[in-house]
Amino acid sequence: MNYQKFSLLFGFSVFLVATLAFSFWGHTFLQVNNAVIMVSLYLAVVPTLYFLTLGVFKRFQLSAEQRMRSAVLMAIPGMLCDVLCLKYHAIFFPTLTLEQAIALCSWVLWVYVFTLLLGVLGHKARTAA
Repeated sequence: MNYQKFSLLFGFSVFLVATLAFSFWGHTFLQVNNAVIMVSLYLAVVPTLYFLTLGVFKRFQLSAEQRMRSAVLMAIPGMLCDVLCLKYHAIFFPTLTLEQAIALCSWVLWVYVFTLLLGVLGHKARTAA
């Protein structure tokens, strides 16, 4: 399997696992009135995504440009699927209140921005060296 197909499949898999987790237990993760828990949720995803994406980059020994493409391909499946999941949050995330669903939207955007930044920053770091 080439890195493009793997990146798409990997991105979809991460989306699926996260969606299932938030669908069943999101009400326990997203405590919108507790700033410490919410900040922790945003911060916890940083090393998680870093090591997950770095693992893909290293597995395929990707060049700087390929890292950018891989990061985009990892983000695309989840972004497309989340359009529907977040629009119809009451169906996909039945345990969440409206306020928690809005917090989830914010967190999801953070995840995708950080994933894309990993590809872009990896590209700039490699080309500058």
